[in-house]
Parts: sequence; C-alpha cells; structure tokens
Amino acid sequence: MKAIARFYTWFWIIYFPVCIAFTVAVNFDWSDEILTALLLMYAVIKQRYLVKDKRRWKEIMLYIFIMIFYLTYSLTIDVTTTRGVVLDILQQVRPYVVFYLTWMLAPQFTSLQKRRIKWVMLLSFAIYLFALFFKPSWVDPYAEGGLGRGDSAAFGQLALCCGMIYYLFSKQTKRHRNIAIFIMLLGLASGKSKYFGECICFIALVGFVKSKINYTSPITLLKVTLLAAVVIFFTWTKFNAYYVEGFEQNAEEMARPATYKTGLQIMFHDYVPFGSGLGSFATAAAAKEYSPLYYEYGLSEIWGLDPSNPMFLADAFYPTLAEYGIVGLFFFLWFWKRRLQEANRIPDIVYYRMALMCILALALESTADSSYLSGKGMGYFMILAVCLNAGFKQVRTKRDTGILSKIDK
Repeated sequence: MKAIARFYTWFWIIYFPVCIAFTVAVNFDWSDEILTALLLMYAVIKQRYLVKDKRRWKEIMLYIFIMIFYLTYSLTIDVTTTRGVVLDILQQVRPYVVFYLTWMLAPQFTSLQKRRIKWVMLLSFAIYLFALFFKPSWVDPYAEGGLGRGDSAAFGQLALCCGMIYYLFSKQTKRHRNIAIFIMLLGLASGKSKYFGECICFIALVGFVKSKINYTSPITLLKVTLLAAVVIFFTWTKFNAYYVEGFEQNAEEMARPATYKTGLQIMFHDYVPFGSGLGSFATAAAAKEYSPLYYEYGLSEIWGLDPSNPMFLADAFYPTLAEYGIVGLFFFLWFWKRRLQEANRIPDIVYYRMALMCILALALESTADSSYLSGKGMGYFMILAVCLNAGFKQVRTKRDTGILSKIDK
C-alpha cells in the first residue's frame, strides 16, 4: 500500500537525524519512545493491511504472552521497584515492537522514496562529519578535539546505517558498492573496536558473499572462523582488556567484566530459571532506580557502577539477559534462529547480505553497547524487517505464480 510506504519514508527521514545523528543537539530523551508510539498507533489504524501470515501472528502472540508473564513475574518477586519494572518493560519491548510492526506492515518503497531516504542519511552523515572537525560538542560530548580523537560510538553507528541503506537502495554497480564501503571506512574514525569488526563484516558480505551461506559446510565454518579471527585481531586490545584479562582479574578491577560475571551468576545459579526480573540488572531502568542487586553482589563498590557514578550500569546488552534467566535466553536465541532461517529464504542476494549485516551488527554492538534497547538500535530492526519482507514478497509471488501456472494448465 502506497500510504504505508509514504509513512515509513517520513518516519525514517525524522528518525535518522533525531535518534542517531543529532541526538546531542536535539537533546530530547523521549524521541524514540514517541516515534515508537506513533508507529504503533499507525499500525492500529492500518491493521487491515497487515501481512496475513499465520506463522508471523503466532510468533507475535507468543512474544506478547512472554512479556506479560515476565511483567507479572517481575512484580511478584519484587527485586526492584514497580517504577523500575515499568520503565524497563517500556524499553525492552521497543526493538521488538518496531521489528514486528515493520515486518507486518511490509512497506514497499518506490525509487523516489528510496532516494529521499538515502539522501537524508547522506546529508546527515556529511553534517555530522563536518561538525566533528569544527564543533564536535554539537554532535558528541565526548568528541572534543575533532575527528579521530573523540572515540565516538554514534559516528560508527551513523556510518554503518548510512552504508547499509546506501548499498540497499542503490543500483547494484561496482561504483555504488565501493561508495558504500567508503562510507563504512570513514566510520573507522569513531575509534570504537566493535566498529572495526562491523566494518570487516560489511566488506566481507558485499565483496565476497556471492551466494547463500551453508552453515553446515566445513568450508563455511572455516571461513567464518577466519573472519572471526580477523575481527579479534583488529579489536584485540579492547577484547583482551574486557573479556580475557578482565575475567581473570578481581571483580573490582573493571566494570564491564564484573557485570558479565554477575549476570552469569544471576542467570545460571541464583535466579533459575526465570532470572531476576525486569528493571533489576544492567538496564537503564536498573540504573535510574539503582537496583538492590548491585548492593547484593558488591557491584556498588566498583567505579562506574556505584550510585554516585553509574555511567557503566547499562553499558552492554548481553548482561541484561540475566533479567530473563535461562528460559528467556532460550527464547532470545530462538528469536534470532528464526531470523537467520528467514534471511536464508531471501532470493535477492543484496537484501540477504544486509539482513545478515543487521544481525551481525546487533550481535557485535551488544557486547559493549546498549544500542539494542535504545533508539539507535531501532534502525537495525527496521532494516532487517524490510529485508525479510523483500524475501517474503518474492517467495510469495513465485508461489502464487506457480499456482496460477498450474491452474492455466
């Protein structure tokens, strides 16, 4: 439907500058929540146009049931405050609401709409890059001193989304592919180790993946192992500090390894099988209400996790899975297994590559960032849904064409 594509065009044109590129300048904490609410209201209005697919509806109903259960469970076990539980569930459901609604509304963009989205993103990227040279505080409070000195995570995310959309919405020529790679390479100025990994994955996907990946092939496993080794090689300093030496030291040494270790203890030992509940650990809500678990596990004594300086309380996504326990971990992995299976059914190799890139980006970002649950992560989920819908439409068209051919015969 044209109206749905038009809505999503304007939605993205507003979302990208406000929620990713210029969040510091806009300085409005509720922008992503408002956009999500608008998307939900629009879906309710256009509900008769939602994709009629039983498997999709069953998964969405299951997700709603799971979140209602965890809301009830969290309020019952009373680990943190009611306000903390409510604040957390609002953040936890956002990425899935954005994904499922985009998945079901299935916007089909025209060439003009694709160009508009692409050029708004390129303009935002250019302005951000210009600001990093001459007025870094406009775009990132940590980017003082100009390009390459700011260690700006936002710039890397900006480059990644811009590179993916440029590649996805452009004609598939060598020139456009190289421009997309160049945009990604500019993002290396962010200085973030995880972005090095994302950049390597992007180049590997658009440059070397010529067909669907066979995950059971020994050759494929060898290639994936080599790619992982290259990623770790270029990110070794941070990887070693956080996940090798960091886990060998005492918990008091570093905030992030301490959060991971405590999360594992919560999930597999102390709060089996449903976890510590919403708002209790490693989330923005746990930081705002300062969850009692930080006192219970001695994290309140660690720099960056103490009440007076809680800057690392919501510093990575994976530790937040401790709130859901083993059962929640199972459903989390099940969700992403289904996305990989659906991506493997996308006939168009371009959309297939970018679907994988979204999954890889979220996987890498989540190790040392909370973008998964923030407004910045919404873009990955929207792009993923658009890619999966492209595959769904093509598969359905081929199936319907086959049925009509049989009828004609």
